Amino acid sequence: MLPRLAQALLRHLFAYGSLLYQESVEALRVGRRRLLGAAVALIAGLMALLMGCTWVLAATWDGPDRLIAVGAMCLGFALIALIGGAYAGGAGRSAPQPFERLRAEWHADLNEIARLDPSLVAEPPVAGPGAQHAVHD
Repeated sequence: MLPRLAQALLRHLFAYGSLLYQESVEALRVGRRRLLGAAVALIAGLMALLMGCTWVLAATWDGPDRLIAVGAMCLGFALIALIGGAYAGGAGRSAPQPFERLRAEWHADLNEIARLDPSLVAEPPVAGPGAQHAVHD
C-alpha cells in the first residue's frame, strides 16, 4: 500500500504545482488589469476634477455666491469619498478568493487520505466558507 500511496502523493504534488502555476498566472493577469484600469481612471478623474473645480471657481469668483460654490464642492467631495469608501469596502465580498481551487483540491485530497488511512491526518479537514482557517492550510 505504501508504494501506491507514494505514487499518488507524487502525482498530486505535481498536480498542485500545475494548479498553483495556473492560478498564479490568472491572479497576476487580473491584478495587472485592475491596476492599469485603476491608474487610468484615477489620473483621468483627478484631471477632470481639477478642471471642474477651476471652472466653478472662475465662474463664481466675482459673484456673491463664490463661498457657497466652494462649500458645495467640499460637501460634494466628502460625499463622493464616503460612497467610494463604501464601494471599496464591499468589493471583495463577491469576488472569489485567490487560490480557492487549490484550497478546495487540498481539502478534497485530505478528506480522501483521511478516508483511506485516518492515522495519516491529524485532524479531518473542514470544508466550507471557513475552511481557509483550518489547521492544514
